[in-house]
Amino acid sequence: MTHHEANRILDRAREGQQFSEFVITRALELTGDLKDCESREWIRRYRKKMLEEGRGEAQYWWQQTLTDIAKKRGQQAADDLRQRMNKIKQESLK
Repeated sequence: MTHHEANRILDRAREGQQFSEFVITRALELTGDLKDCESREWIRRYRKKMLEEGRGEAQYWWQQTLTDIAKKRGQQAADDLRQRMNKIKQESLK
């Protein structure tokens, strides 16, 4: 599946056409939407942690979480997640 085909599938799914979960997940992965969704979720969790426990605890928790992600998925995946999160945070400031 190409990036263009993935976008077409996602557009048709939004219009109501049915696709298997595998096809939708693959299309989301190809377009980067799934990773952006994950990044937004980690931002939400970090902000919640910061409100509940304070900035220092939230930063410590995030460093531990990022280390765990690097162990499980590799350092490149952890770096990609951090980059996407920073990009989303910067875009929200505009």
